[in-house]
Amino acid sequence: MRHPSYVALLALLQLGACSKSEPAPEPAPPPAAPAAKSAEAPRPSIEDNTFKLVLSGEPAYEGGKPGVAKLTLEARGGYHVNQEYPIRVDLKAPAGVKLTKPSLGRTDAAAFGERSAEFALPFSADPGAHALTATVDFAVCTAETCVPDQRTVALDLKVQ
Repeated sequence: MRHPSYVALLALLQLGACSKSEPAPEPAPPPAAPAAKSAEAPRPSIEDNTFKLVLSGEPAYEGGKPGVAKLTLEARGGYHVNQEYPIRVDLKAPAGVKLTKPSLGRTDAAAFGERSAEFALPFSADPGAHALTATVDFAVCTAETCVPDQRTVALDLKVQ
């Protein structure tokens, strides 16, 4: 059995070790989340040092007649368009726009090479202003690395 003064001494030593004069260490911050894609509304073009993606069209289209928008992916800065990656283009438009083909793949490309890929996007539309969006899954690569990506671009179609 331990002597009561011994127990009291141990208790005092423990209290002294937990001095209030030294602040408790701050907990480590959580690891940073990966950078999120921009939450802003899609624009007609997106570019960085590895690629440029552009959705373009005519200044105006005629209602009920066939029209064509164009989607172009251009590799930049020593990168090339990955020839084996299953590139995919998913189009969305409001009810007033009829898309000839809402999903496209590599075989639908008007041109597909190391430096760029181009897609013709045929449609017809009722008169008015309509938004056409294209969500594109693609990859650009160097000899050392590949960068798969998914980006969305949008175009305002003006139909008379």
